[in-house]
Amino acid sequence: MHQNTIRRACFLTIASIYLMTARAVCADPQSEAPVATIKGQVIPYSDLQPQIQSDLDRQQHQHDMQVQQLNETYQRARQAFIEGELAKLVDNRVLALEAAARRTTPEALMRAVKPAAVTDEQVKSFYDSQKAQIAEPFDQIAPKIRHYLQAQADERANRTYLDPLRVRYKASVTTEPLREQVGASGPQRGPENAQITIVEFSDFQCPYCRRFTPVLNQILSAYPSQVRLVYRYMPLSGIHPDAQKAAEAAVCAGNQGKFWEMHATLFAAQSSLDVGSLKENAKRLGLRTKQFDDCLDSGQARPTIENDLREAERLGLEATPASFVNGRFVDGSITFDQMTALINDELRRSGDPSYRAVASSRP
Repeated sequence: MHQNTIRRACFLTIASIYLMTARAVCADPQSEAPVATIKGQVIPYSDLQPQIQSDLDRQQHQHDMQVQQLNETYQRARQAFIEGELAKLVDNRVLALEAAARRTTPEALMRAVKPAAVTDEQVKSFYDSQKAQIAEPFDQIAPKIRHYLQAQADERANRTYLDPLRVRYKASVTTEPLREQVGASGPQRGPENAQITIVEFSDFQCPYCRRFTPVLNQILSAYPSQVRLVYRYMPLSGIHPDAQKAAEAAVCAGNQGKFWEMHATLFAAQSSLDVGSLKENAKRLGLRTKQFDDCLDSGQARPTIENDLREAERLGLEATPASFVNGRFVDGSITFDQMTALINDELRRSGDPSYRAVASSRP
């Protein structure tokens, strides 16, 4: 059994056990139930309750959120595992049909797939584009970058061969994916009536969010009429101390109609998100500086961010970026090819006849 399959199976088992045991919750004593005695005088629970109730409520809320997060993670991991194994099954079946038609073996067909070798220039270009997030010198990290890029190239070559086989043999996945109810309110790009809505929960100080942003920009360019992107704030202040103020700066800029300009600026200058730099950014963007500064200093943007954080908590999100494509969960920063495959699957499911044409014209 593949190592990833073992890890997923173990996780699903552990999560199931935890969810079953989590249902056993301690009940508080009755109000007049005795909890102690002093010199024969009974002290009822009602005497203790006022000094502990707020902490008990906080602990209960924390417990409920942890159970909810684990449940969400379990459901998503289970669905991802099923979808991954189903994709392998479909690929193997169409490959077997093609091998029979050519009087050869599936293994021989896949050996003939020759992905392009990653060049030194591609490795260096990737390193330069991610230098702010890579702590190691180029010579040390270059082999890992090459391995990562080659894995992407191998997957791209495999899909370039296998996807047309799915079309040739009329193979399609009909099982309905897991969809979650996600509020699509916030700054947006793309048409309001798009068939596909991407809701992204993001953090301006998160390096993975920065890496994912160009992918989303490519998607919007490749699908100008079919995709809408909605941004929601999820600053992880515990690990990113400047993320909260950066999010507030984006809200304040949005109040003046320049959210996306500030969005691009914040990710471009991710190492300079202190309040002074945020105000300088506002000046460079041509915002009304007094209105922006008052908004940033007063905290008037916080309710917007807190609303998004509550939604992220309800969804059991713990890391960024976290996205939903028509309610289908996307964990982390995935590649353009992976995102394209998901978009095309949604277009196919919606009956949009243009999805293959879009796929063939992608950059």
